Amino acid sequence: MDKMWYYSDNGTERKGPVSDSELRQLQLPPATLVWSEGMTSWAPLSNLSAPTVASAAAPLRLATPTPAAVAAPVHAPGGSTPPESLSKWMAFVGVMNIIGGVFACLSCIYLPYGIPMIMSGAALLGAKNLIAAMPAVDPGMAAFLEQLRKAFKLTGWAYILMMIMAVLIMVAYGIFFATMFGTMMRNMPR
Repeated sequence: MDKMWYYSDNGTERKGPVSDSELRQLQLPPATLVWSEGMTSWAPLSNLSAPTVASAAAPLRLATPTPAAVAAPVHAPGGSTPPESLSKWMAFVGVMNIIGGVFACLSCIYLPYGIPMIMSGAALLGAKNLIAAMPAVDPGMAAFLEQLRKAFKLTGWAYILMMIMAVLIMVAYGIFFATMFGTMMRNMPR
């Protein structure tokens, strides 16, 4: 039975599985990253021992790995996916940062605070897109991303509570001023 291989020619998108013979027929560039069960990390196709035409039926074997193979950014199949709600909370916090930054800029005095808020919101939206595009993550990275999700969830809830408090304060001020205005109008000499 042929060994099954995964490959990635751009370093991020995993393709496969394909058999030994299918991998040979693809005629991929030597820099293409490949992985198969039993390997600890992805390796360039050039690290596989090249079979001769006479031994085309022989299975592909990994030659001595290079440092570049160990640092490959593609993750092995079976890795976990990033937490689903992470990108949603990142988007919410990013949008709230942008909105808060715009309001801060409108007050002029908080302009030095508003501009970095807008920039951090835009950076969060960009990072959210990158995380959402991750096909799989290593178990160690999954734990980190889960903690990041919790942090963004707490930050998002803090924004929600701030909005609720702002609405309640505006309602309280409205009631106070309406009461004061009514009292003034009743006590005004006619």
